Amino acid sequence: MRRIKNRSFLVILFCLVTFLHGVKPSAAENAGYIAIIIDDLGSSAIRAEQLIKMPAQLTYSFLPHTPYAEKYAFKAHELGKEVMLHLPMKPEGNKDMGPGGLSEGMSHAQFITTVREAIHAIPFAVGVNNHMGSLLTRSVKDMHWLMQELKARTNLYFVDSRTHGATVAAQMADRNHLQNASRDIFLDHVIEKEAIDVQFQRLLNRVSYAGHALAIGHPHTLTIEALTHWINIIEERGIKIVPVSEYIQLIEGERRIWQASLSLSRKAAKN
Repeated sequence: MRRIKNRSFLVILFCLVTFLHGVKPSAAENAGYIAIIIDDLGSSAIRAEQLIKMPAQLTYSFLPHTPYAEKYAFKAHELGKEVMLHLPMKPEGNKDMGPGGLSEGMSHAQFITTVREAIHAIPFAVGVNNHMGSLLTRSVKDMHWLMQELKARTNLYFVDSRTHGATVAAQMADRNHLQNASRDIFLDHVIEKEAIDVQFQRLLNRVSYAGHALAIGHPHTLTIEALTHWINIIEERGIKIVPVSEYIQLIEGERRIWQASLSLSRKAAKN
């Protein structure tokens, strides 16, 4: 009797995994997947032009109220690329956030108005990630306000750039049932060729054991040169570069499979 029950459990689990993975078979068949966000776009036309013309499905995050953000968000969209809002948030210290920044001490009305104006400034944005924010992303109240507002706009997701280890942004996104992901690797925290190459190798290493990874880079000349080189390596290894929205769907699918398998294993154990 126990053998029959165990066999039934395995059959159910196999069918569940096959069904859920069947939604995105192309990703399941290759060696993993990566999302790469390019932050800080909108201040330089030349850099934006170079980056949005790259053949890979990079995701482009534009700072609100910058000179070239609207123009190149339109261009990126026309080229079939995914666009995000790079929302400025209060960092530690006195660094300038730029226009459209969120800071502690704002009233709820000020906070929400600032968020809405920033969203409207970036056409075709389907997601948001934080620019700076090492202070604000630790505020439960402010992150709750943000995720509530993004949740009200059902087509938006959130990516926690994780500029501080004590961030609660992803936690608040989960609490508000908002689609979200968190940054794994900064590609160019140190703007030197050797350092950037090391970070790309770390990215590949992470995919090799986790199956996926989310990286963030910036429009530096060295980063653009490194992307040109490493994108070819990534694709040669059978790793798929996907827009962030697809990345979030894939990791959520894996999470559902894991939760379902745990639930089935608990039921089997009780039997």
